[in-house]
Amino acid sequence: MVVKTRISAAEFGRTAARRGPCELIRGEVVALSPGSFSHSAISANVAILLGTWARKKRSGRVLTNEAGIVTERKPDTVRGADVAYFSFKRLPRSETPAGFAITAPELVVEIVGKGQGWRQMVEKAAEYLRMGVGCVWVLDPKTKRLHVFRPDDEPQILEAAATASDAKLLPGFRCRVRDFFA
Repeated sequence: MVVKTRISAAEFGRTAARRGPCELIRGEVVALSPGSFSHSAISANVAILLGTWARKKRSGRVLTNEAGIVTERKPDTVRGADVAYFSFKRLPRSETPAGFAITAPELVVEIVGKGQGWRQMVEKAAEYLRMGVGCVWVLDPKTKRLHVFRPDDEPQILEAAATASDAKLLPGFRCRVRDFFA
């Protein structure tokens, strides 16, 4: 019988830098492959588009590069969001978490990466929603579609020509889905 030792988010935070790309899922460290060129380019596009809007509106901050967010406790889960938007209402400008974020962002954006299946992406989106994230966008590079997950709503699928927006969480933000993939 193999007994796996579970670790906390705090311990993961102390050791994650030397582990390489990984997440903590229900107390267990799970290795991730580094993002492909395309995956990284899409993440950058999303961060630039959302970040430009957030700065112009002075509404919040956009994080990228596998931003660590604690989504569950006991056992702990720390996900690395491709892109996350935190309003200054939820996370005031004067507060900068020392470690992983425990405040739920308004929006998390994930890009389907190599080796990730839809079951994994849906489970990850559900985790974010359970912790209080207002909306999760999952971008699929193969189909150039945006899958939108909100609490208590059926998922939406937006094609490349559709407009990505959310008047409640991202007032004034609008762009074509294709712009994320440009």
